[in-house]
Amino acid sequence: MQQSTFKLSLAACAVLTTLSVHAEDSSVTVYGVISASLESVGASGGSGGSKTTTTRVTDNNSRIGFRGNEDLGNGLKAIWQVESSLRNFEQGGTTDWGQSATLATRNSFVGLASEQYGRLIAGYNDTVYKSLVGSTADFGIDVMAGTIADSWGTGPGFYQLFSRGETRLKNSVHYVSPTLSGWQGGVSYGVDETQTNNTNRSRLSLAVKYGDGPFKAGFGWDRQFDTAGYEQSNAGTAASGKHVDFAKLLAQWTFSSTGTLVGAGVERGSYESATGGQTQTQTGWTVGISQPLSERLALKASYSKLGSLNNASNADDYKATQWVLGASYAATKRTSFYTYATRLSNGALQNANFGFSPLTTSSSAVDIGKGNTLHTVGVGMSTAF
Repeated sequence: MQQSTFKLSLAACAVLTTLSVHAEDSSVTVYGVISASLESVGASGGSGGSKTTTTRVTDNNSRIGFRGNEDLGNGLKAIWQVESSLRNFEQGGTTDWGQSATLATRNSFVGLASEQYGRLIAGYNDTVYKSLVGSTADFGIDVMAGTIADSWGTGPGFYQLFSRGETRLKNSVHYVSPTLSGWQGGVSYGVDETQTNNTNRSRLSLAVKYGDGPFKAGFGWDRQFDTAGYEQSNAGTAASGKHVDFAKLLAQWTFSSTGTLVGAGVERGSYESATGGQTQTQTGWTVGISQPLSERLALKASYSKLGSLNNASNADDYKATQWVLGASYAATKRTSFYTYATRLSNGALQNANFGFSPLTTSSSAVDIGKGNTLHTVGVGMSTAF
C-alpha cells in the first residue's frame, strides 16, 4: 500500500512539474458569471397586444468562457478566447422561442497582443463602439448593466434606448491600441460574406476614449454599408449605396470626496432611405448616477430618452423614455446581490424593449407590440468564477 501511494505521489509530481513548465510560456483560464433574478414583469397599452403581469425567474447575462495566451517573445503574445452564453440556464438553456444556446455564442477570437502595440484579433467580437464606449465599457453610466434593467444596446431582433449602434460583429477584425497618456482608440470591421442583391453590407466602427483621474470621456462612430431604413427589428434593409450611421459622445465624473459617479451620453442615428426619400434621424440621450453608501452598498439611478424620428410621418410617435432605480451589494469580490425597478414607455409607433430578457407579445417573435409601456421590479444574485 505504501509503495502504491509512493508511486502515485511521484506521478502527481511529474504531472504538476510538466504543467508548471508549460505554464511558463502559455496559460489557459476558465471564467464566467452566473446571474439570475426573481422579478415581476408586464406590458400594457400597445396596439399589438399586451403582456399580462407575471412572475418569472430570469437569467441576467450568464456566461462561461475559456481564454489563453502563448508567449511568442519580444513582448508579443498569441491570444485566443471562446466564450459561450449561458442564457436561459434557468429553463434548460432554451429560450421562450425554442432557441438553444451553442458554443462560441459570445466573444470568440484568435489574435496577437502587445503592451507596446496593442491588440489585433479576428473572429466574432464586440465592436469598439460597444467595448470602448458602449454597454461593456467602464464608464458606469449604464447603472444596471447586465440585468433586464439595462437600458443600453441591442438584442436579437430589438433595440433598447441608448447605444443603439453597438453590436457583436461576426466575420470581423478588431484593433485596440495601448493606453497612452490616458487615451485609447480602436477600429472594428466586419465583412459581408453573402453580398446578396448586389450589396456589400460590411460594417465599420471607430472609437476613442480618454480617462485621467476622476474624468472619463469617449466618442464612437459606426456605419452599416449598403443598408437603409429605420431599424426597429435590428436588421435594416439591403440597399446598394445607402448606409445607416450612429455617432455617440459620453462623459463621466467621479467625485473623490463622496465617490459619487455622474455621467451622461448622447447618440444620433441616421437612416438613409432605400427608395430615395429623406434621411431620417433620431437622437437619444441618457444620464446616470451612482452613490456608494459604503464599500459594499451602492444606490443607482438613470433616465434615458429617445427623441422624435425626424422626416418620418408622426415623428413624435417614435419617442420612448425609461427610468431605472437600483441598488447593489457586494458580499465578496465575486458575489453580489442587486435589486431594480424600471419603467419603459414607448410612443405609439415605437417598440423599444428591455435588455437580455425582453418581453414579447407573440409566441413566435422577440418583438414587443408597438406603443407598449413595460415595467419590472426584481431582486437577484450574481457570482463570478
